[in-house]
Amino acid sequence: MVSLSISARPAGHLPLAASRPVGRRRDPERPVRVLGIGGSVGAGCRSTVVLAAALRRAEDLGAETAMADVRALGLPLFDIGIPLDRYPPSLPWLLDQVREADAFLLCSPTYHGTVAGGVKNALDALEFLARDEPRYLGGKAVGLLALGGGDGIGAAGALDALHHVTRALNGVAVPTHVAVPGGAVDPIAQIVTDEAVEARLAMMVGQVVDLGRRLRRD
Repeated sequence: MVSLSISARPAGHLPLAASRPVGRRRDPERPVRVLGIGGSVGAGCRSTVVLAAALRRAEDLGAETAMADVRALGLPLFDIGIPLDRYPPSLPWLLDQVREADAFLLCSPTYHGTVAGGVKNALDALEFLARDEPRYLGGKAVGLLALGGGDGIGAAGALDALHHVTRALNGVAVPTHVAVPGGAVDPIAQIVTDEAVEARLAMMVGQVVDLGRRLRRD
């Protein structure tokens, strides 16, 4: 798994600096590339564990993956008036990863009934892709995940917010969304412990990889 912290898995994954130029002709047999965006600016975020688990599911299906952890991104509050070259290098990295991806996983903790500010800020910064063709997420597949509440019901507001953002950013949300109870994650072992959540993750990720393959522009 490629990540901003450069903690790459050993085989089958592109190194951080290996993004292909936009517009280059791609091998139609290449693996689907899935980018996960999410987490929290706080340390030990359970939603980061969930996002990593979902990306591992995508790898099991043969996908290449990368994770943009909002804590590692360290982005300042997005300001449309600030040019890209005044942002930290993590933002150009994120924009390149979005352009190269065939599909996305968006994952947020639930803060006060909605998406976390760090996740929303990273998604707001995709405004730099407004003049791309196609724009923003490029009409690609998106899977939505959120963590919140003892039973996961509290995550509904965050999932709803992520769905609205996905539509605004020209993404195509897959039918299955995943609401994760806080107790379903072991932050020490860095695993999802609930079998029902794991099963729903598998269903959602399968939809993302399949639709990503069908929609990609080779």
